[in-house]
Amino acid sequence: MKRRAARRALTLSALSLAALCLPMTASAAEGNAPAAPGGFVFRTVPAAPMVLPAPIELGGAANNNAPAFQWTGLGRERVVRNVVRPQLFVVRPAAGQANGRAVLVVPGGGYQFVAIENEGMPVAQKLAAEGTTAFVLVYRVNPTPVPDDDFAAVINQEIAKRFAPGAPKATDDLQPYAPAVADAKAAMVWLKAHAVEQGIDVQRIGYIGFSAGARTGRALVSQASADEMPATLALIYGGFYATQPRQPVPPLFLAQAADDALFPPNSFDMVQNWRQAGQRVELHLYERGGHGFGAMAPRGNTSDGWMSAYLAWLARQ
Repeated sequence: MKRRAARRALTLSALSLAALCLPMTASAAEGNAPAAPGGFVFRTVPAAPMVLPAPIELGGAANNNAPAFQWTGLGRERVVRNVVRPQLFVVRPAAGQANGRAVLVVPGGGYQFVAIENEGMPVAQKLAAEGTTAFVLVYRVNPTPVPDDDFAAVINQEIAKRFAPGAPKATDDLQPYAPAVADAKAAMVWLKAHAVEQGIDVQRIGYIGFSAGARTGRALVSQASADEMPATLALIYGGFYATQPRQPVPPLFLAQAADDALFPPNSFDMVQNWRQAGQRVELHLYERGGHGFGAMAPRGNTSDGWMSAYLAWLARQ
């Protein structure tokens, strides 16, 4: 009985995290605050900004008196929120190792923050190690209270609401945030316009998005003009919901866990949309992995192999 109860508590904690597109790390729940329904408490901790490359400003020259975003610590992870200026951070392959390919990396965060340290820079570094130049997008998100404690209170209220009696445990209510979609479009246009100076092939610029970043990718390809359309599209735990892409339709890579509580794979509509458009699809549906398995830290599930599968697919495009 004790083992079953412990497993249920862990599952509820994971669901509460998934409900907000948060990385599922136990460290985020550390602390002595009263537990919200589901046994999870969102806690922030002091965070020193991680070292990032010099930014590429997508919205014009930087205003030196105004930070582009705010850092917040979630346990051992640092995220950015209250983004007022979209920026790109480039991670390049070692000298002489570049293959000419580039990928725009778009982390998740429920449009309340950008999980740059979980689904951003580590993914970019792995791509660069394989010869691909990676550009991590910090996009605009919904404004949140500036004080970390107030921000945590807002998130915990949302968790409590989702675990209220009768509340659905699996939802599809995360709509793409228009400013984030606009920033993804601007990033694709910038990459194509500056391909020569960046040492990349304008015909080989891809997109990979996680959770909210995957939702942004779906919106992007359903609205994109030719100069906004990526050459390849990878959507990681963003669901398989129907999406009608514009031409030219990029090859699609999908990775999802069957036990994802936020975006359950209840249909394969998106796969059919791509097949009907005459384009290639590679689908990985993992038995376990929950929501947020994109981090480079292994969890002991077959979903740990998603990055290797993606790299193998990308190399053949």
